[in-house]
Amino acid sequence: MKKLILSALIGILVLSCETSADSVDSTTAKVNQDSLAKIQATQDSVQQVELTEKIKADYQKSIALRKKYIGFKYLYPESADFIKENGSPVTLDGTDNNKWIAYFPKGDFTVVSNKKTDQFENIYPGRFPDLKSDITGPLSQLIGKKMEYDKYVEIVSSIRYGSPEQLNTGICINKDCTEFYPKGNFTTVAFMEFNDNGNFVTLKKISMGKIPDLNDL
Repeated sequence: MKKLILSALIGILVLSCETSADSVDSTTAKVNQDSLAKIQATQDSVQQVELTEKIKADYQKSIALRKKYIGFKYLYPESADFIKENGSPVTLDGTDNNKWIAYFPKGDFTVVSNKKTDQFENIYPGRFPDLKSDITGPLSQLIGKKMEYDKYVEIVSSIRYGSPEQLNTGICINKDCTEFYPKGNFTTVAFMEFNDNGNFVTLKKISMGKIPDLNDL
């Protein structure tokens, strides 16, 4: 009888140890999962901050580049000075009989040049073979111009660039409105003015991609 009792106690003790070990393993695994999740969240947050900072830097640089070089005639001797300052151009895919797409490594930007006029039509930081399809360069020439609403929506057309998605809150009446055009892949900030004198729009900012906080850049 004593042997049976002793065996039973040993069995209970072993089972208790195994259960306790399983519980420890389960707790350790949960802690590890939580730690990995926190590390991943931190890494994602850092990457998002870095991406936001890059977008801000590229946006600010694009404003300066476009103000200085859109309309620039790439002809000698001006072209020689341009190469001296920004490096020898690298012709990119997308170049055709009408457009020259070139990357200038020293300046670290890409240009779209009209082959008939030799004028720069677009320019943006970094290496962008697809810059020819970007419309923000030409549309940036509208920045600061007060236009009648109907004329504005004719140029910044929802038919051509997709129905705009409003990115800020509230009704866009007599305030800045941030909108993303999906087919054109660009974001605008425009002041929408509606009063007794008429309906007007003043484009304030435009950038490639979807940038909800463009008005803060």
